[in-house]
Amino acid sequence: MTTALYIVIASRGKWWVDFEGRAHGPHDTREAAALEARNQAQFMAHMERPSEVLVPDADGKYWVVWNSRHATAGVPQPVRPTARRDAA
Repeated sequence: MTTALYIVIASRGKWWVDFEGRAHGPHDTREAAALEARNQAQFMAHMERPSEVLVPDADGKYWVVWNSRHATAGVPQPVRPTARRDAA
């Protein structure tokens, strides 16, 4: 299955999320558009389609800032209790 790409773009002084030729927005900031892109990509990932979010930096270079293969990176995980050792 192909990867769903959510690409943040600037146009007409606003920020948009492009997904397969459809624009979602406008958003006032790049960060707001990136968050919306991530939300949409997470929804797509729940439908079992791999997804990625691409966002440009200040120089216009695009970076993958989220992908469904590493979706749990940075997400708190439950702490496993350590095995107790009884003092003898």
